[in-house]
Amino acid sequence: MRLVHNIANICILLGAAGLIAGVAVKMLYVSFLCLLPISFLNFANTCLLLGIALYISELIPKTKG
Repeated sequence: MRLVHNIANICILLGAAGLIAGVAVKMLYVSFLCLLPISFLNFANTCLLLGIALYISELIPKTKG
């Protein structure tokens, strides 16, 4: 279960970094590797949702046991 917790933490950190990068690219009007701000935001959404799902999947067996 510790591995799942570490993967969830990494996903949350990647999601936060992607969110910050998307906002920065949108505010500065620069193109980074030909990626649009929506690309960063979609990546951030995916990472954050994956991290949340991993945390929830880790909590469910603890409440049943």
